[in-house]
Amino acid sequence: MTVFLFIFAAAGLAILLLHLGLAFGILLNLKRSASRDRAGASGRRPAAEVIVAVRNEAANLGPLLRSLREQDEPGCLFLFIDDKSTDETPEILREFCASMGGRARVICSTESPRGLTGKQTALDIAFADCRGEVLLFTDGDCILEKGWVRGIVDCFEMPEIDVVLGRVELQTDGSFLSRFQAFEQPLINQYNLGSAAMGLPTGCFGNNMAARSASIRSAGGFSRIGYSVTEDAALLSALSKRPGARVCVATDAQTVVRTRPKESWREYINQHTRWNAGAFFSRDIMTRAPYSFIVTYLIICMLALPFGILDWRIALLSINAFLSIGILGLAGGLYAGIRRGFYYARLIPYVVFFGFFYSYVSLRAILRRPFEWKGSMMESRKLRD
Repeated sequence: MTVFLFIFAAAGLAILLLHLGLAFGILLNLKRSASRDRAGASGRRPAAEVIVAVRNEAANLGPLLRSLREQDEPGCLFLFIDDKSTDETPEILREFCASMGGRARVICSTESPRGLTGKQTALDIAFADCRGEVLLFTDGDCILEKGWVRGIVDCFEMPEIDVVLGRVELQTDGSFLSRFQAFEQPLINQYNLGSAAMGLPTGCFGNNMAARSASIRSAGGFSRIGYSVTEDAALLSALSKRPGARVCVATDAQTVVRTRPKESWREYINQHTRWNAGAFFSRDIMTRAPYSFIVTYLIICMLALPFGILDWRIALLSINAFLSIGILGLAGGLYAGIRRGFYYARLIPYVVFFGFFYSYVSLRAILRRPFEWKGSMMESRKLRD
């Protein structure tokens, strides 16, 4: 028991220090963002193009297209890749493109994926046909702030920046499921944004990400990167490994992307199983190793917690997991646009629920449970074959 407690305490200390480091990274992002705002434009402004890969998004495209139409970045282009939709998606996109006077295009993909996912194949088509110097990625079910493109492109006025990551927020309908998602997804994003600030990016959400097209082409696109069900994280990993590459984080309110929560627990668990599988079985050790360590520690804490009735030291060490997560939760309330009173009132119960929920979906990924994505059933074991 003494040896177990010593190892448990050492791992807990390492996790706590890691989360403190990530929280420092988040504060560093906030400071850098404020400094860019004060400095204003200073370099040449690169041409921007928004890339959206879609499949059967007819029910969701209206809000996205309205927000794209309202973007205030002069000359911004829009490129849609339709991945063999069977609904009205192609017609909706063609109507939008016709109304934009040549600034928007839609390409209907007929290619069958060869060793890649459908979305990776669609994005490779976009990489080959894009015209912008800076490519901004989002999804068909997202809504963008009016200044989203302008705010992201501001970061690329610094020539050393190759990739920009932004914040993602969720809408809520008042149910516990939607409210918890609105709390939890930004919390997960804290790991991505905090590590990026420290120069060690470990992941991202592809619905608010941007990169230089020249860097993507130099990396070879997904045909060289390889199969991944978390294509955004795989692309980030490939780009950040390039010599001299730098990743920037946009934290201001105008660069936020809002998306819809999952409508059922089944969809939500399925989504998180995929995310965890993508991280646990990533080919990139800098993504795989720290993620596996953090989540394995979290699972052990949740499993060990009931044994705290036998030994108070086990309970105390297990509670450290909630403390570590709470540190990132506290830092997340500092972003512009957050309703802080509303946010912090729910912090403790949501952090506790997060610990148990994330342990469950992580175990599903570790046990290689299949998950559905883009209409197909997939298995974790394919990710590193």
